[in-house]
Amino acid sequence: MTNDQPINTVQFVVFSVNGQLCSLSIEEVVEILLVPVITSIPGIHETIEGVINLRGNIIPVINLHKRFQLPPAIKHKKNRIVIVQGDNENIGLIVEEVKMVTKFEEDNVEPPPGVQLEKDIFKGFAKFDGQVIGVLDLKKVLYSLGA
Repeated sequence: MTNDQPINTVQFVVFSVNGQLCSLSIEEVVEILLVPVITSIPGIHETIEGVINLRGNIIPVINLHKRFQLPPAIKHKKNRIVIVQGDNENIGLIVEEVKMVTKFEEDNVEPPPGVQLEKDIFKGFAKFDGQVIGVLDLKKVLYSLGA
């Protein structure tokens, strides 16, 4: 999603992390997978759960609970890995559950509140069906690890 593109022309993938609804532009999402076997790698950043083999490609997988400093997630059959396009590679994000794909009306999206959120990882918040859904800034989620 480019910054000059109206937000209501883009669909969003909505998923839950620690019960909170978050979203990414569908343009940033490559695919959504059931959670396969994740191979842990010693010595890598603590937020990286490990790697998966996706059709012959090794994909690093970020645990969003660790990334956002949340309690560990309970593993269940609704867990998914959302594969996103990083700068030069695909990266997986473990989420509790993918809820829906939807569009947000532009007047229902507000900028982040004045309080300092962790490195401004949210572009804004959408009001949708009585709930608040965070619109994540993918680059900051992926590349502000430990910063």
